[in-house]
Amino acid sequence: MVKDNRIDTHAHVFAASCAIAPGARYRPLGEAPVGEWLALQDAAGVGHGVLVQPSFLGSDNSYLLETLRAQPQRLRATVVIDPGIPVATLRQWNALGVRGIRLNTIGREHPEAYAKPEWKAVFKCLADLGWHVEVHSEGAAMAALLGVLETCPAPLVIDHFGRPDAKRGLACPGVQVLLRIAEKQRVYVKLSAPYRLGAGDAGAYANFYLARLGAARLLWGSDWPWTQHEGRHSYAQTLGWLEEWIADEAARRVVLWDTPAELFGF
Repeated sequence: MVKDNRIDTHAHVFAASCAIAPGARYRPLGEAPVGEWLALQDAAGVGHGVLVQPSFLGSDNSYLLETLRAQPQRLRATVVIDPGIPVATLRQWNALGVRGIRLNTIGREHPEAYAKPEWKAVFKCLADLGWHVEVHSEGAAMAALLGVLETCPAPLVIDHFGRPDAKRGLACPGVQVLLRIAEKQRVYVKLSAPYRLGAGDAGAYANFYLARLGAARLLWGSDWPWTQHEGRHSYAQTLGWLEEWIADEAARRVVLWDTPAELFGF
């Protein structure tokens, strides 16, 4: 495949000047400048990327949006929002390249909140814009959250293999609910961050999802700069993992380009 026909669907950028959100469960050790990430992409033959708003910045997406404005052809983004955000703002962000919102409930699981009317209105608006809802949760909490989102009209993107429970693996409730929902609506799974899976076998998980969902429902992300795991990995290594997980080149081509290009509008 042409090397530039690769899309990294999960990375974070932030600066020392960014304000940390109140109650953040993690504070970064340093900066993650977009120029460094793009240089790593260039060296690895990755032509496009998707920025994900980091949880420790909350719903202040200003730095992410500034980065999008500077790289409109190369980048897209997933933001974090409050349910009262004006529709006009979402439309403005759509023009910049935002294509989804992220629900990160790790450490603060309250899935019932997303069943409230204000969130249902948000999900309807996202569907109208062609956006998706990205979910970062784990274990039993993932099952509860996905149960609430089962009627969401927007596609769902599941972070980091769905963070299966290390003891139960793919038999855990979250994965089982994911598979049930995927039978009737668009659900995508990111093959990313194997170091967040405990003792889980990322290769086995990847092949399981490939068999059950198909390459057209899988995405790859580097998870750069590997927050909470800084300095332990290289960008090239994250691409190498995908080659280990999915041996078939045609399937990898779909995961690296076809699927994300359609979902994010490249």
